[in-house]
Amino acid sequence: MRLVALAAAEADDNQADWLQTGVHDALVDSDGRLDVAVVCGKLARDPEEAVRRGAAAVSAWTAAEGR
Repeated sequence: MRLVALAAAEADDNQADWLQTGVHDALVDSDGRLDVAVVCGKLARDPEEAVRRGAAAVSAWTAAEGR
């Protein structure tokens, strides 16, 4: 997830769309929930600013899906 957060921090809009789709496809559980909040919460405290920024973007994607 840290690598996804780093990629999200540097992604343009098109790349971010693909990353968002990949996160959703890879992390949806059998009940249809996307549960990455715990991981993103930990990454929000990462020493690297780009990771924190990317984790915020991934968190926003999951929140936008209402899960």
